[in-house]
Amino acid sequence: MIALYIIVGIIALIIGTLSIPVLLRLEYIGDVKLQVQWLFLRKQLVPAPPDKPKKKKKEKPEKEEKPKEEKPKEEGEKKPNALSRFYEYQGIPGFVELLRRTVAALKKFRHGLWLSFCIRELDLKINLPGGDPEGLAVQYGKLSAAIFPSLGWLCSKLRTKKGRVRANIYPDFTGNSEREIICRATVSVIPSVVIGATFGLLARLGFRVVLKFFRGAKAPKETAPEG
Repeated sequence: MIALYIIVGIIALIIGTLSIPVLLRLEYIGDVKLQVQWLFLRKQLVPAPPDKPKKKKKEKPEKEEKPKEEKPKEEGEKKPNALSRFYEYQGIPGFVELLRRTVAALKKFRHGLWLSFCIRELDLKINLPGGDPEGLAVQYGKLSAAIFPSLGWLCSKLRTKKGRVRANIYPDFTGNSEREIICRATVSVIPSVVIGATFGLLARLGFRVVLKFFRGAKAPKETAPEG
């Protein structure tokens, strides 16, 4: 009984640890910076930290190897692979059915994967300069039509913190300033949800696609003629 409690405790500890989100911090102010954080561990991905110089190992004298005698390859009849057999027995409709099942599994995987992401903070600021008010108004409209619908779609697909997604475009009619883009974003990912969605995808592909493929690659059983 004690061993069972220990196993359950270890499983609960692993699930609890994997439920702690991984934070992705993105910052763009002229240059891109990307940092990953999980618990107290931090890793700078972009720009990549410089590699530490490796110590040179002493080169050992190479031993002379005797040339190996190549054995003549025996040529024989190649058996048709599973892909050829599947095409022979199922034809193009069989491949279409496999493709349909694969797409259905990927759609469910995508839905489960979206649930693991959460936008904790997104702050986008764009300074739009221009001397001509009419031309600047057109640029402002095009930029707004490109940014705000995309942010709306992203917020509808991912979980977001209320009031933490902000985007502002500042038109400068004087034309004295230069275009400037500032973006800061923090996105969290729950590893346990990603792992669960991945295992679900592998299970669906295994049972609905791979088994269907190998069954289709087998020759159909011939029915005995009725006497």
